[in-house]
Amino acid sequence: MAAVVNSPDPRAAADITAAGGALHGSVRSLALVRLLARLKWILWRRSFRKNVGKLVGTIFGGLYGVGGMVALVALVSVLVAADADGGLLPVVVRGLGTVLVLVWVLLPLVAFGIDDSLDPRKLAVYPRTAKELQPGLLVAAAISLPTLFTVLGVGIVSVGVVVWAALHAAGPLWMVLAILAVIPAHLSGIVLCLLLPRAVLAHQASRASSRRGRELGGVIGIAVVLAAVYGFSLLGQTMDGATIAFWERVLPLASRIGAWTPLGALFAVPVDLAEGSVLPALVRALIGAATIVVVWLWWRRSLDLAMRSALVGDASSGDAKVSALVPRLARSTPFGAVMGRSLRYWRRDSRYFASIVIMPVMLAFFVCMGLVNPDSRATSYMGVLLVGAISGITLANEVGFDGPAGWVNITAGVPARANLRGRVAAMALFTTPFLLLAAIAVPLLMGGAQFILPLVLGTLGLTVGGWGVSSLIGTLMPYPTAAPGTNPMKDRSSSSASAMVAMLAATAGVFVPQLPALGIAIWGLVAQAPMIVLAAGMLSLAIGIIVLVFGLRLAEKRLESGYVDLFQRVHHHV
Repeated sequence: MAAVVNSPDPRAAADITAAGGALHGSVRSLALVRLLARLKWILWRRSFRKNVGKLVGTIFGGLYGVGGMVALVALVSVLVAADADGGLLPVVVRGLGTVLVLVWVLLPLVAFGIDDSLDPRKLAVYPRTAKELQPGLLVAAAISLPTLFTVLGVGIVSVGVVVWAALHAAGPLWMVLAILAVIPAHLSGIVLCLLLPRAVLAHQASRASSRRGRELGGVIGIAVVLAAVYGFSLLGQTMDGATIAFWERVLPLASRIGAWTPLGALFAVPVDLAEGSVLPALVRALIGAATIVVVWLWWRRSLDLAMRSALVGDASSGDAKVSALVPRLARSTPFGAVMGRSLRYWRRDSRYFASIVIMPVMLAFFVCMGLVNPDSRATSYMGVLLVGAISGITLANEVGFDGPAGWVNITAGVPARANLRGRVAAMALFTTPFLLLAAIAVPLLMGGAQFILPLVLGTLGLTVGGWGVSSLIGTLMPYPTAAPGTNPMKDRSSSSASAMVAMLAATAGVFVPQLPALGIAIWGLVAQAPMIVLAAGMLSLAIGIIVLVFGLRLAEKRLESGYVDLFQRVHHHV
């Protein structure tokens, strides 16, 4: 509200006056709704200033949305026109309704389109209860591009349901009841779509959801999203006649089950009435109404807790353990201190922890590709090498991840050699055992035990080479990042131009030196010469070690001479 209070816009001042003349005392509900909606509109409009990335992303999102609406119109038209017995459209409507609400539930995790600028904690200083704020926050939540396309999409489906009911309803009475139920049922579904992410976000902002829980939730969100994307990709690759017949049986069943859940109940009511199923329609209407009431009350409680915690402050959990900074396996030297600090980062900071979670998910995808399609077994081996390379590239912005805390290294006089090598050692402790296990287990699963040693050597070569390249890139092109504890799915720092350039440079630095080893490996595989393949693995490891040594030396010189200048680039979180 401060943005509106301090705004020179006379219309904003008029809204405040209408809301009660001041931000205390009684207030009319409609005036507060208008005020919060106007505030959200101002904040959303101003968020595009000097933010080219968001503007471009919104434009592309709008284009994808328009394309999706065109595809939805075509789908509904085909279903209405080509479905002779009228049994297909109800299945599609029930399924689409369930998926739509499910996507909105997942929005707080993937953070596409969810603008939490009206965080309840920011409103805690104003004398307004959660009950007073809820209607305005709900209306403000509707000011977004996803809401616009949701309304358009539901409108398109509603028109299709009306036409379908006129053609295939069980009788004139059921046709009229279905048409009358379309607008309230589908509008209630849209309200549920808006309520669920607001309730989840408010819960995440409350003390009932600890910071560690929110961080783990973000990491789990990454794993779920990646697993879903990889799962759909695998599904597309395994489509054949038997698989298609299987899904023709499973999808209608899933649609019927989803219609009995709070996710899809409301969207199923009109088609139930058109089919003459009045009892299922009434039960599903009650399920949908009860869901809205429960979510509304949950949201109110989470708002109260969030605003209260914002005023009181987050208390420590009380179970924090104090441990030595330098781990037992290292000496009490600057190197040991840096390694110990980095180990804590990898365990506690969601920005680091997320990169560890991604690796097994990616590897599982490549392994599944090899298992479901014997012709793609080579992809599984490539997946191990790719995960090894990515684990090395992860260190490409260590200076940026330090952020404002980098001044400690400068004032304490930590040698650049210890500063960089301690970070590499911590990374090695976390990732090397997993990579070695993967390089051994994958060939055994694929029936290629003869490739274990070359794969181990090649994976280590890419990994250690990645450490050297990343250390150098991190001292040449650091970029500011989000603060520790940020939900990884809501971190936009990695989408900046500086981050993209740095990642491209690091990727090229890892793979380009390995091209000779790759060429020899291909030669050995084509010639079916195991010794040549083994030589390629040994060459890859040798190249990786050389890149690591030279990369660290150059990075140490750069950090020693220009740490202060590098700190100025990253001393603020974004």
